[in-house]
Amino acid sequence: MDQKNWRNKMQPEWYSDAVKKVISNLPGGYEEAVTWIGKKDGKEKEGTTLDSLFNRLRPEGDQILPLGWAIVLQKAGGSHHVAHAVARASGGYFIPGGEVTEVDNSDINEKLLEAFEQISRYSEVFRDAVKDGVMDKQEFEQLKDELYLATVKLQEHLNLGSRVYCEPEKSDARECAAPGAVACRNQWRTNA
Repeated sequence: MDQKNWRNKMQPEWYSDAVKKVISNLPGGYEEAVTWIGKKDGKEKEGTTLDSLFNRLRPEGDQILPLGWAIVLQKAGGSHHVAHAVARASGGYFIPGGEVTEVDNSDINEKLLEAFEQISRYSEVFRDAVKDGVMDKQEFEQLKDELYLATVKLQEHLNLGSRVYCEPEKSDARECAAPGAVACRNQWRTNA
């Protein structure tokens, strides 16, 4: 198999770009990323060096960056770039759950305002993209990005609202059992 094709399948460009965004958002950049992953010196088998990290992210490199490392870096930087990239590549959306602690109606309304602002941004970009009567590939990609962000904001609003105002579902573990398992257990108890 051709080296370039192998690398594109194992580590697509969208993944490398997302990891680079995560690293760029760290206050210490690539140096800090190496610290989070674990600095490798001559004695350690785990971790990485700065040169190795750069090699794992360059298009013509012969190594890949493990997903686990990307998740560690993402958590360290407090971002979701990799999660969003994986979701988009899978045809879906990543909706951060967040912790529901002291949330009230004003917090939920604030999230809705953020969604409206993002929808407004999408509308502006759309208007600019079609004003000349043609939408080029770059404009279309930018619109897809803005639409994705608007959808995520709306989903975050709904998620937060449901987590605060919906009653928790009541269930028991028997619902998770394979069909017939509960009946089988009940029969076993009566025969015992």
